[in-house]
Amino acid sequence: MRQAFICTNTRQAVNLVTEIGRSGEGEVWSTDRPGLCAKIYHAYKADRIRKLEVMIAHPPRDPNAHLNHISFAWPQSLLQDRHGAIVGFLMPQINASVQLLDVYNPQRRRKVLPGFNWLYLHTTAMNIASIMWAIHEAGYVVGDVKPQNILVDNRALPAIIDTDSFQVRHPETHEVFTCPVGSEGFTPVELLGQNLAIVEQTEVHDRFRLAVIIYLLLFGDFPFKGRWCGEGDSPEPNELLRLGYWPYAPNSLIQPGPLTIPLSVVHPAVEQCFRQCFTVGHTDPSQRPTAQDWLKVLQVAVAGLTVCRRVRNHYYRASLGKCYWCDRKAKLGVDVFPAAHPSQLAWPLRIVATMRQQQKRIQRQVAALPRPQIPLPAWVQTGLRSIANRPASFPGPHPLAGWQGFQGGIQPLRQWLANIDYRQGLKQLGLVTVITIAIGMGLVLLSRSQMNREDIQLTVVGVGLLVGLVMVCLLWLRLLKQQN
Repeated sequence: MRQAFICTNTRQAVNLVTEIGRSGEGEVWSTDRPGLCAKIYHAYKADRIRKLEVMIAHPPRDPNAHLNHISFAWPQSLLQDRHGAIVGFLMPQINASVQLLDVYNPQRRRKVLPGFNWLYLHTTAMNIASIMWAIHEAGYVVGDVKPQNILVDNRALPAIIDTDSFQVRHPETHEVFTCPVGSEGFTPVELLGQNLAIVEQTEVHDRFRLAVIIYLLLFGDFPFKGRWCGEGDSPEPNELLRLGYWPYAPNSLIQPGPLTIPLSVVHPAVEQCFRQCFTVGHTDPSQRPTAQDWLKVLQVAVAGLTVCRRVRNHYYRASLGKCYWCDRKAKLGVDVFPAAHPSQLAWPLRIVATMRQQQKRIQRQVAALPRPQIPLPAWVQTGLRSIANRPASFPGPHPLAGWQGFQGGIQPLRQWLANIDYRQGLKQLGLVTVITIAIGMGLVLLSRSQMNREDIQLTVVGVGLLVGLVMVCLLWLRLLKQQN
């Protein structure tokens, strides 16, 4: 046990116990305070301390607190040495979790989390989107998004660590403490080659990073990667990103490889968000889907997953009509989500039951949402956003927008139907039906000497169809009347 430090909030001693990790700027230690660990910096920096003070005073709301889960290792209190100098801070310790790399990589997932299927991956992505939304609502920018900074537990609940690298804006002085570092593959095109230590970022930049994380989870690889179809050797990943080359971009010189999971496998709303971010957002970053947008479409996607009858660990989009993972295994001999024996699972069976209950709960929520579920085009969303969005606080799941316009278009028809005198209308339609039958039978009787048997049968059938059509119209009007 190392020397004791002083917690500035409680003025109590804190002892370091075991070193958990080490980086270029400091060390992370477990402590003798239950549920808390400490980060001790190698060197003192005044602006870093001011940044931590702002974060401690203004923590974001944890969207998963009701699940007894910690979504981010947020600074809780500063630590002083025996001379009164600030040396680091206390934060919650994240236990029983693995790095995101162990979740999205199929080979590592099979060893570390056997049985972690597509439902779990969707749920993990959905929960990451909710955490990012909460962080952005509080005015923070994550900045250095990478798999090493996201941990996931056996409930598909993620936690973001290394939060002291976030970009922070002082709410009173408006001083900005930038995020000086970034990671390859997660830096948007407009920030490539820039000195991040002096660049003030926005949540628009985080939108790109969030989309990359979700793509990794659902497809197991980076989006700006594929089979090079141009001349010579394939450019470096950052160059492909700069050019906007991903497998589903127009005129892209990289195409999906033979083992690539096709974009069409995911829900159409999720597919549209990827296209909106990586294609449209490449030239207009403001058009990238927000964390809130991702949360909405992923909720719809989770609700639309169904379990395969042949392999219980295969979840696929129900609207596909068949299990993609079984077809993939038959064609390529590779099973991305192989069945796992209960004794091999990295979590008890009650966790599996909890995940299915959560999916059913999301299905009920989505079923209550207005249709259509697929996001409207960007120019329509822009017009509806001021009406559809809720106030700028973290209220929970947000319903899909766009149905109001359609309802407004059919409102005159609803008003007309509401003013119909149905009793009088039924009498008139009934009279027309009787007259039609009488005329039809009269024609048959008057013309039977000149009509053969087949002509008479066709005439009777025609009159019957006409009567049936009238009855269908009556039933349709009655149903519309009941809805009004």
